[in-house]
Amino acid sequence: MADLGKSFQVRFWGVRGSYPTSGYETLRFGGHTSCVEAEVGGHRLIFDAGTGIIPLGKELVRNARRGQTLHLFLSHTHHDHLIGLYFFEPLLNKSNRLVVFGPNCIGQPLRETLQAAMGTQFFPIGFQDLDARKEIYSLKGGETIRFKVGSQRPKVQRKFFLAGEAKDEVRVLAYKSSAHPKNGVMLYRINYRDKSAVYATDIEEKRGGYPEVIEFARGADLLIHDAQYLTSEYFSRTDPRRGWGHSTIERAAEVAQKAGVKQLVLFHHEPTHDDKTIQEIERQVRRLFPPAAAAYEGMKVNLS
Repeated sequence: MADLGKSFQVRFWGVRGSYPTSGYETLRFGGHTSCVEAEVGGHRLIFDAGTGIIPLGKELVRNARRGQTLHLFLSHTHHDHLIGLYFFEPLLNKSNRLVVFGPNCIGQPLRETLQAAMGTQFFPIGFQDLDARKEIYSLKGGETIRFKVGSQRPKVQRKFFLAGEAKDEVRVLAYKSSAHPKNGVMLYRINYRDKSAVYATDIEEKRGGYPEVIEFARGADLLIHDAQYLTSEYFSRTDPRRGWGHSTIERAAEVAQKAGVKQLVLFHHEPTHDDKTIQEIERQVRRLFPPAAAAYEGMKVNLS
């Protein structure tokens, strides 16, 4: 694994929700589903394994000089956030190590969910048959995952650990929200050297926002927030999206404002929205919260 030093850089590999899309009308923002990479304090953290993780995996293999340790944080295990894992090339190398964190699925441990997703009735190669070493951590929410200086082995503590933060220690906080259908969704916050980024996809905010989510994002340098729907779609008379587990632009901006974050990036774009629509969404959100942008494939945010 390359020495990432003391950097804190976030890169977007997949920004769509529900299903991947392609075509000339989506080239600017891209069509891959959710995957965000954070190079932070000597660690490579990956958030979700939608189809965006496929090109990320190819780049990691192309640039690797030795075995790599990668840490994958799953928000939940719906197909659009997991399907790219089947084609993640670092898993084919036995010198690599993949550490996966994510929620249980309706009482089923995360390992069993991943094995079931790659069962022989769905895929020709089982998850357990992939060569890389794999470690799986089931999260309930409320944990802190600590990466100590000079170590690639995380320590999971069953509480939020904020006080006495070590200067060079990377910490990832996990918060479980019920605001997504069936099994809820895990939100993550990275803290490192007085900088922070929050990953909050697939969450359906209520009017005014959820107080606990606002507190979780409080003062973050970067908030990546679901904003899949236009208000007209969400409250449509003929095809309403209310209750589908996703937010509108207005709700994402409201959370960003109340939490006092420094930058908002809209994420999990509706697959039927073309580039022109997302550009208009970006214009709209900047009227509500000026330091905002719509995520696009290849977008980088440097928090160092």
